[in-house]
Amino acid sequence: MTLLVIVGVLFGIILGQFFKCYVLIPACGLALVFVLADPAHMNSNLLDSFLHFVVLTTTIQIGYVVGLVVGNFHPEPMRSKQDPHFDEILSTHAETSARDRKAA
Repeated sequence: MTLLVIVGVLFGIILGQFFKCYVLIPACGLALVFVLADPAHMNSNLLDSFLHFVVLTTTIQIGYVVGLVVGNFHPEPMRSKQDPHFDEILSTHAETSARDRKAA
């Protein structure tokens, strides 16, 4: 069960990094196929398979949310006025904006 949770979270993180939320529908369908096709569950009851399916889809969705949060986290260093390169950054930004306005 632990391996199922870990794989579900990692798969969800990958989906959250690269795809929109609509990919969760086929991912949950694929999870159902994997749970039902597992030969270890052939002798178990249907309730046990359903529990594994619920756990896997929940962990995929939790991993998807974690992947979205991690993917949108881009820390940029704060520039202060005491930074010696602050004036250079402002001047190059102003030149680029002026050049873009002339080109348009």
